[in-house]
Amino acid sequence: MEQNLNVTEEIKTFYLIRHGELKGNSNSRIPSQDDEGLNPDGVLEAELISSYFQDIKVDSVFSSPCMSSVQTTDIIAKNIGLPTFFKHSGLVDKKEGDWSGKTYWQLHEEAPKAWEKWSKDPINFCPPNGESVKDFVARVGRAFKDIIKNYEIGQKIILSTHTGVIRALIILSLNIPVENFFRIEVPSGSISRIDWTESYSILKFCSLSLSSKA
Repeated sequence: MEQNLNVTEEIKTFYLIRHGELKGNSNSRIPSQDDEGLNPDGVLEAELISSYFQDIKVDSVFSSPCMSSVQTTDIIAKNIGLPTFFKHSGLVDKKEGDWSGKTYWQLHEEAPKAWEKWSKDPINFCPPNGESVKDFVARVGRAFKDIIKNYEIGQKIILSTHTGVIRALIILSLNIPVENFFRIEVPSGSISRIDWTESYSILKFCSLSLSSKA
């Protein structure tokens, strides 16, 4: 049976933007929150994203405080006529702690027991000084509630952030098990959309990419 948004509740549309491609981009390393910002392709991706919003009246823009997201958000916000935006610490990606920036082969060699635990239970495993996927998703949920309740955000909102945050928001909005976290693909420079009300949410589309590399 098809279920729709509750029209008696205020409907808010969230556009979830993953930042453009990074300098030193490598899928073989654990992500670091201290990224080096966008490479030229990443800048182009941000420009393409901004073109998507030319005919959409965006009311507010939020960004992760990490450099890659700030650069992406700055390009988008200026191009759509909203030169100011909010930086929200809750939109930073999953904290990998001592594993941050290391290659998967390094971790396999340096910490074989921890690697084995992570391999068997990637949702609940917490790297040293980091956070588990389960705790991370809960943290993103708190940040999302804070944005909704404590800011004047309007009806169309951009959240410019990272892969993990977008995965978490999709999981929370659809109320699906957190075990699905790694089954959601979010490429760089992509747009996802969630229509949200207090009691129900709909994923309108996921990981729309405007780049020819997609």
